[in-house]
Amino acid sequence: MARNDFFKLAKKLDMVAASVVSFGPIRAAHRTIRELQEEGPSWSGRFSNSWQIETPDGRSFKGTGAPGEPRSINIPALTGRQAIRASFAKDRAVFTVSNFSPYAALATDVEIGIFDRRQTDTFEPETVKGMSTWEIEDSGRKRGGTYRGEIGGGNPFGESSRTADLDWFATYVEGGKVDRAVKIEMDDLFTEL
Repeated sequence: MARNDFFKLAKKLDMVAASVVSFGPIRAAHRTIRELQEEGPSWSGRFSNSWQIETPDGRSFKGTGAPGEPRSINIPALTGRQAIRASFAKDRAVFTVSNFSPYAALATDVEIGIFDRRQTDTFEPETVKGMSTWEIEDSGRKRGGTYRGEIGGGNPFGESSRTADLDWFATYVEGGKVDRAVKIEMDDLFTEL
């Protein structure tokens, strides 16, 4: 085999390895973000647009964090060598999906907060997604703070609302939807090959 042919073969193997080892997980991470945007709360759209994918080499691909409807983020690319190196690092995930919003803990019902629509810029959700899932309770929230998804049970003369169910994030993660997203994308990838 000529030296030139060897380098062509090496380059082709690099492309195949990147496709098989990393493209499935990349697509799964992208699907996961789309599903989290669909399931999660959306008032201004800032939280929905604050998801990010981090690659094993430390690069981050972030949403805009801007208000508006949920938007897709760019899918990161790995070379075959990076993908193979990542697949051998058993203590590290190939891709990490997270949210960089300053109120991510509130939005995922991990932290208790004070929620008052009168203190927001708008009295109702600004996104179509938020309006479509907006749920209003005829009584206010309990005093002293609640989880974002807990509505009602407080002031009988008030009103409270949410744009995603209580514990939506925990339900998504623990309910097997992440595993399902990975399986769908990996199955689709092998069907395409």
